[in-house]
Amino acid sequence: MAIERPLVVLLVEDDDAIREITSMILEGAGHEVHAVPNGDAAEKWLETGKADVLFTDVRMPGRVTGEVLAQRHADMPVLVTSGEAREQHGWLKEGMGYLPKPYDRRALLAALEQVAA
Repeated sequence: MAIERPLVVLLVEDDDAIREITSMILEGAGHEVHAVPNGDAAEKWLETGKADVLFTDVRMPGRVTGEVLAQRHADMPVLVTSGEAREQHGWLKEGMGYLPKPYDRRALLAALEQVAA
């Protein structure tokens, strides 16, 4: 099932290159992207902004990790990414998407479609 409307995606990624490429992929697919470098910045953005999907890396600098961010905002669609195997993240709740790094355009868009459905 294809996504029928553009989504607002909050992208949380500390690696500048990955954040930039991922933003370009998502924007190229027609989505609106708000990209921030860590969980602290994501929490600040969420105070005033509204996202359709939270897409977060797990390990990041700052007080708020991707795990904390995903658990705090489990009421919205969440897509988590990590260089580690999904099994290493036993805290992932049912319904949360998982996208292993490295990922490509097709895998990213498929994972986004799955969590946004």
